[in-house]
Amino acid sequence: MANIDIARETQGDNCWEYEVHVLDQGRSFDYQVTLNWSDYDHWSHGRVAPQTVVRAVFEFLLAKEAASCILPKFDCSLIRRYFPEVDKELPKMV
Repeated sequence: MANIDIARETQGDNCWEYEVHVLDQGRSFDYQVTLNWSDYDHWSHGRVAPQTVVRAVFEFLLAKEAASCILPKFDCSLIRRYFPEVDKELPKMV
């Protein structure tokens, strides 16, 4: 199982921005991720901290593909293009 580290959180315009580090099978990967407020509300209904949603996003993605296949910079809304089931599955994970 991969180790997910949310290294930094900053607030942007209508979103949060994160630096995320993943250690998977001895390899390290760095990501820059944004989570917009509407996706945060949709997936968590405000029940958990935004970084908890970002962690769940990475758990979801790593269950679907290797860390090396995840884009190094993305907005969490992009996941819907590749995995439309994210809106059903992610709320159960947060």
